[in-house]
Amino acid sequence: MIFTSVVLTALAANSVAAVPQICTRQSGGQFVPKPGYFPATGDDTIAGGIFCISLSDLGTYLARVGNNPGATGSETPRSGQATSGSGPYPAQAFTDPKLAKHTIFAPKTPPPANVTMPILAWGNGGCATDPTSHKNLLIEIASHGYVIAADGIAGGKTGASQSMVSDMKASLDWATSGGAAKYGSVNTSAIATMGHSCGGLEAMSSAYHDERVKRILMFNIGIFQDEKRYLLQEIKVPVAWFIGGPKDMGYPNVEKDYKLLNAGLPAYKASLDTGHGGTFAATNGGKQGKAAVAYLQWQFRNDLASKAILLDPKAPGSLVSDKWTVEYKNWEGY
Repeated sequence: MIFTSVVLTALAANSVAAVPQICTRQSGGQFVPKPGYFPATGDDTIAGGIFCISLSDLGTYLARVGNNPGATGSETPRSGQATSGSGPYPAQAFTDPKLAKHTIFAPKTPPPANVTMPILAWGNGGCATDPTSHKNLLIEIASHGYVIAADGIAGGKTGASQSMVSDMKASLDWATSGGAAKYGSVNTSAIATMGHSCGGLEAMSSAYHDERVKRILMFNIGIFQDEKRYLLQEIKVPVAWFIGGPKDMGYPNVEKDYKLLNAGLPAYKASLDTGHGGTFAATNGGKQGKAAVAYLQWQFRNDLASKAILLDPKAPGSLVSDKWTVEYKNWEGY
């Protein structure tokens, strides 16, 4: 993979960035945005799909805005310990021959039959084909009763340098056709796409025009290019962003995206001073792990204690008490 010097210099400073946290060009043509033009699907010839940015355009963007993707913050963690998660269902990584280019994160033993597990599809930072750098977060979420299909395998030897929207779509197809049922009782009407950096834009591109997806979670990323923001008109499900403060190269773009979602669409935005690398390397995914679990438990299980953690600054263990800055809208009735 070839990088511009501006990207290399920035990433070299980021100790948690084992993979480049960007979207890069693949061969062939590329989606060209034009107001009023809405392609049928979010697929594109660049990793991350139609909401993403090519490597050459990224270099131009970073040079213009002076944003450093390798910057860290006061909440940037040191590497933590590997665990089976803090939830009631100790979890691990699996491989599945029916989804051979992915890694499944799920409880080690199926939970009781009355516990139905939502399905999550995950895209890695840099749209990498190895989820190892996000393993602590994904095992933590899975331990609370979720089945996660993550792009790539340990070592990244999938035959591709990056994942594409088609890879996340393959996760959804696998789950909805019965592939996830071996891990326990699953709820294929409760599906979210999510990811870090390029993987987050892949999550949004995968959710675009796919009615199977009910929620989108984006970590440390927003749409880079103003000319693509009109596509947000086609996002019809709630979106949550977990970002790394003003030092995060995703921060200024999330501020724009949050304001431009369709009127009345629920949205949640929480920012913690980590820079672009987040807290994935911390034990159980750190503060991002806690925030993600709370959001998913609220959204898919209507857990009111989790809702309070997210929305009420005075609630025990609230995100605000953990030094997150929180903003949300249109959740009345949810």
